[in-house]
Amino acid sequence: MNKREVTQTLDNLGVECRVMIQDVQSLIDKEKKLASRSDVSYFESYHTWEEVYDYIDSLAKEFPQFSSVSTIGQTYEGRDIKIITLSTDPSANKPTLWFDAGIHAREWIAVPTVTYIADTLLRGYGKPDGSNSTYLLDTYDVIVCPIINVDGYEYTWAEDRMWRKTRSVNGNNKCVGVDPNRNWDFHWGEAGTSPISCSDSYQGPSAASEVEVQIVQSYICDHKSIVGYINFHSYSQLWMSNWGYTDQLPPDYADQNGLSAAAVAAIKSVHGKTYEYGPIATTIYPASGSSADYTYGVCGVKYSYGVELRDTGEFGFLLPPEEIIPSGEEIFAAVVAMGQYIQAHP
Repeated sequence: MNKREVTQTLDNLGVECRVMIQDVQSLIDKEKKLASRSDVSYFESYHTWEEVYDYIDSLAKEFPQFSSVSTIGQTYEGRDIKIITLSTDPSANKPTLWFDAGIHAREWIAVPTVTYIADTLLRGYGKPDGSNSTYLLDTYDVIVCPIINVDGYEYTWAEDRMWRKTRSVNGNNKCVGVDPNRNWDFHWGEAGTSPISCSDSYQGPSAASEVEVQIVQSYICDHKSIVGYINFHSYSQLWMSNWGYTDQLPPDYADQNGLSAAAVAAIKSVHGKTYEYGPIATTIYPASGSSADYTYGVCGVKYSYGVELRDTGEFGFLLPPEEIIPSGEEIFAAVVAMGQYIQAHP
């Protein structure tokens, strides 16, 4: 169907529509062209999963006294899931903040944003102009998992830039993959999910069917020091707390929402971007089996969030790479505010 036919069909159904991006392919081509250049700095372009891992490895080599990279498991297709752990004193048993990205493959901006957090913490620690980095690493250990869904992320580079799900093959399903943020083992298969394998919100054949989800679930629940969790996405500029599976409010809502307010104020103070905030179910849509609901509901991480990064639709998933650094800067301010709020409201 061409554009006119699609528009006519939607009109006949009474569905209002508008074109948000005139030429999607041109934006994809621009991303790939810039990524292939060698004369830009790391945070001026997007990177393959191998390049992301090379970068966090290089950070750990540059700052061996404060950081280490480890593999916490392998994906369905056998790729490593890596984390970089930042700690000024591993023996101190400090509370821990966890930040992850790349659970939805096409949401590229999330990957460099969490990497930027790690980079800024390490490069700023102990420096005259790095007081926020020093504060966070003196108060917390920090774990960054830059890509959970590594197989899906690779597929967005090799085959389909708009791919969202994992790449698992499930029995006789017509379509490949599961939505890994509808697959966590907490209120799985309820509101906001689909039992249809070709849906982008396919919940999977069973709770935690995806090995990537199993790995991160276990790691977070096994590390009782984790007091703050953020699962980064794009797009819409939303900072969201529990719950996703229901519009009922959790017992810790007042504190959770207070942190959200502090975080979005910090974001706005950097580049003027406005983020909305509130519970997942009522701020964006119901979403059962999500990471943030699991980390709060099962692992007991009181401050668990899903955050939708820039923008609000002009570029959508194809956010230009020149927005990577501004995104990193404003989100770093937000996680500093997060650290301060948790310390004041344990």
